[in-house]
Amino acid sequence: MSNDWIPAREQDFTDLCQKWKTGLSETANIAAFGWNQTEVAAVLGAVDAFLTARAAYEADNSTAKRIAKDEAKGAATTQMRGFANTSIRYNKQMSDEAKLFYGIRPPDPTHTADTAPQTYPEAEGNTATLRQVSIHFWDSATKKRGKPRHVHGAEIRWAILGQPPASIEELTHSDFDTASPFTLTFDEASRGSRVYFCLRWESSTNLKGPYSEIYSATIP
Repeated sequence: MSNDWIPAREQDFTDLCQKWKTGLSETANIAAFGWNQTEVAAVLGAVDAFLTARAAYEADNSTAKRIAKDEAKGAATTQMRGFANTSIRYNKQMSDEAKLFYGIRPPDPTHTADTAPQTYPEAEGNTATLRQVSIHFWDSATKKRGKPRHVHGAEIRWAILGQPPASIEELTHSDFDTASPFTLTFDEASRGSRVYFCLRWESSTNLKGPYSEIYSATIP
């Protein structure tokens, strides 16, 4: 099963978790879809833990709260993927519409062979919010916001460095986003430092396009 149904952008993942919490909490759904109550409870527990940790991080974006939130997100992702594989994707008691509620897309009958992206993202960093850099990106060929057709999203490589990197390999952090913008959040101690970043498109089957130039922004 492809993992692309799990949103890379955290706000999208949070929204999906809210939908899962609503759907899994409905006793009628458990009966109608033949779900195992114990498995449902385990997924709900992980989803609730992430939503709680995310709310705590939004109230206090300290390093400790971010680590707790990221750990809870990883645990929720694991539980959701496992449950999707065993109880949603191939569940004949669920309609395509019901599966879409949980982010599981039905097979595309008109699917064509995937190819690696030929263009690359152009980007700029918005520093209007303290301790955040929002990376807005668009396609180099069309100059339009968003991603090209048949592209799943953009890989964002980044790092805080004291001087411009000599190569992309120095950008040691890697994130993925399916919709512009992508926001990096930093601690108070990082203010005034310079973050460098570049992007490349990636298809739904993980075929990767060329990297953009390396951009930079000062953390406000």
